[in-house]
Amino acid sequence: MANFTSGSVVDSSDKIGASLSFAADVLAHGRFRTIFSILFGLSLCLFYEKYGPHCISKMRNRLLVLGAFGCVHGVVLWPGDILLNYSISGLLLLYVLRLDSATLLKLAICAVFIPIFILMLLIYQSGGADFTQPPQVDMAPFGVFELLVFNFYNYIGMLALLPTVTVWYIFGLMVIGVLVYRAYWLENIGFSTPFSLLVLIPFSILGSAWARLTFTESKILIFDLFNWLFAIPFSIALVCIGLNHAEQISKWRSMLSAVGRYTLSLYLLQSVVGVWLFQFAYPMWRANFTQTDYFLLFIGLTILQLALVWWFRRNAIRGPAEIVFASCQDYLNKRES
Repeated sequence: MANFTSGSVVDSSDKIGASLSFAADVLAHGRFRTIFSILFGLSLCLFYEKYGPHCISKMRNRLLVLGAFGCVHGVVLWPGDILLNYSISGLLLLYVLRLDSATLLKLAICAVFIPIFILMLLIYQSGGADFTQPPQVDMAPFGVFELLVFNFYNYIGMLALLPTVTVWYIFGLMVIGVLVYRAYWLENIGFSTPFSLLVLIPFSILGSAWARLTFTESKILIFDLFNWLFAIPFSIALVCIGLNHAEQISKWRSMLSAVGRYTLSLYLLQSVVGVWLFQFAYPMWRANFTQTDYFLLFIGLTILQLALVWWFRRNAIRGPAEIVFASCQDYLNKRES
């Protein structure tokens, strides 16, 4: 869930809050973005296999519309938007989709490791930063115009990172998704469930725990970068376990596919609710929101989203964002036909 407190969650002195913070950093921080990026690349392969080379233009139009949604979302609601990142990374992936696996493996390694190495080098060259003092947070509520100005400048700052770091990293994860697809569907090989459970997942958790204990206090950005790397084996393991046991989890497929059909609407709803709470209704939360409060809000938003999925599905209603998305994509497809 996007951090609407802009990174100012108060460190909890109680054991529950501290434990939640540690668990979130080690088990969740960076994991969802990583696994979604890998699945993004895998899904493009499935789409390509189903419709053939002539579907490239349709996939390109779909990604262009996704990028447009991301720009609007970043400026109007939440500058931490990820949709434009996925869009640009996906467009890059289309140009390398038909390369051989050996070349893609080299490309994935370079795309993932080089940006992280450069960032670490820059951090150490600058002597690091002191994150022990809490940031100064303005608790005055935003007006609509003030929010747009705030979002615009922060979104511009986020865009500056795209061509240098984040696009290449996400692109590298998508390439890993292509390699996972080929391992299972083309070469009939992959990581076994015991190897995933006993090697990959423990290695990921222990690595993130080491980085959390070593770097969080003095150089939290270094922890973030190491955590990005340790999230990769964790995510690959979960994908492999899902593929190895596809038949056993088929009873959940209906619910999972329903959630997937409303992903864009749910993502935007999360931003609407979060921005309204932290920027308009309760701006004081930006200064005193604890990790425990944040976890409870996450649970509440998750329940709200699942309830909406159930209601949409029961009444056979398409998500509002999905309707607009499909209309924009159809318009671009008709222009090319």
